[in-house]
Amino acid sequence: MSWRERFGHWYQQLSTRLVLSHVFVAVLVLAFALGVSQVTFRQYLVRSQMARLVSQADAIAPVMHGYFTGAIYPEMGVYLVNLLQGTLNDRVFVVDDTGQVLLETGSPRIPVTPLPEPVLARVLESGLPYRGILNQHVAAVGVPIVVGNQVAGGVFLESPLSLANRTAGSLTRLLVLGEMVAVVVVGALAYEISQRLAQPIDRLRRTVATMGQGPEPVRAEVQGPTEVQALAVEFNRLQDRIERQMEQLRREAEARDALLAHVAHDLRTPLTSIRGFLEAIEDGVATGEQQKRAIHVAWEETLRLQRLVDRLLKATRIWSQTGPRERLALQAWVGKTIERVRPVADRAQVGVVWQHRQDGVMWGNEDYLMEALMNVLDNAIKWSPPGSTVEVISDVVDGQAVIEVDDQGPGIPDELLPRVFERFVTGDLSRQGSSGLGLAIVEDVVRQHQGSVVIERRPEGGTRVILRFPVEEASLA
Repeated sequence: MSWRERFGHWYQQLSTRLVLSHVFVAVLVLAFALGVSQVTFRQYLVRSQMARLVSQADAIAPVMHGYFTGAIYPEMGVYLVNLLQGTLNDRVFVVDDTGQVLLETGSPRIPVTPLPEPVLARVLESGLPYRGILNQHVAAVGVPIVVGNQVAGGVFLESPLSLANRTAGSLTRLLVLGEMVAVVVVGALAYEISQRLAQPIDRLRRTVATMGQGPEPVRAEVQGPTEVQALAVEFNRLQDRIERQMEQLRREAEARDALLAHVAHDLRTPLTSIRGFLEAIEDGVATGEQQKRAIHVAWEETLRLQRLVDRLLKATRIWSQTGPRERLALQAWVGKTIERVRPVADRAQVGVVWQHRQDGVMWGNEDYLMEALMNVLDNAIKWSPPGSTVEVISDVVDGQAVIEVDDQGPGIPDELLPRVFERFVTGDLSRQGSSGLGLAIVEDVVRQHQGSVVIERRPEGGTRVILRFPVEEASLA
């Protein structure tokens, strides 16, 4: 693996992303704090220096008042100014009302900054004090000296901002050093936190990686942050669904194998009869009435094969969810379906009683709905004893079309009741000749029409099937 690949792998890790994001946020916050603190501290130093100059100027101005009135000699004025200035790193200018410098004291190392005309005009002409920064490097303060209601001159003090700048620079370096240490500490803490956050995810990843590698189901430990716990819970639910689906597939595979054996038997029996009768006709063994009888039986067996194939094709078409839909009246399609099953009921000597209460309009595929109801009625007739009655009730209740079918048969066994809608699941296959597709088709049709189906044992004996479908509108029958 090249260094680029190793770097890409390292960069794509969740822990790396968390560390980098924490460090990035820390750098941004600390850089902002550094800028704010530097500006704030420098402004504080400048204001403090300016306040000192104002206080010093206020102390020198009364002395210079005596200088302008002649109360003190010039040498005494210089002495007093130097005394008031002390050893401070400032320069003092005393000017007359024309701006001519009369007195100048201070350290000779301080460069002289000329006073701008607007500053002199403010103090000498307007008689207003001045405070500000000259040339971005010198703090200046000016105080007028008033003699007899006239401005006789002014006192100006200049102080370089180099000390404030040096102090602010030193503070900035200290803050930068502290922030570098803080970034390192944040990075270390972020790495530790990211490792703790990534550990549950990594454990879940290893759990998922072992999924399907052994016979036993894999369960994820529900631990770590709330999001990771929720992910583990969802994984366990997914595992449960997969187990149920695998179990259902296993049962369907077993039922399908049994169905294939049953279908092969059903196909082999009529094919054997057809072949036998055709051979008899071809060999000339069956003649006259026997030949007619042979042809009739072969024809009946062919029709039986066709019905079996058609049923399988219809089930496949329904499962593919194809076919047009239209507005259907509940009473119309239920009535058509009952009429189609009456010959079957008559041959089984089972009565069909239909009670229609309220009509409604549905949106669906009439062929599929009739097929579903025919499967329910066919099962009810098939399992009902001769001389009994199958009751059908159709109604509209709470915006739903409800079709209830009750029979007087033996009922569905308790162990088979939870699986009646699975494909290829049948009851007494050898006696009833069922393919195990009828109720599976019913459930698929109901689901495609946004309905529901319930099948249960009746307390008085027999089975009850309740179909519900949404209706667009209801009307009195």
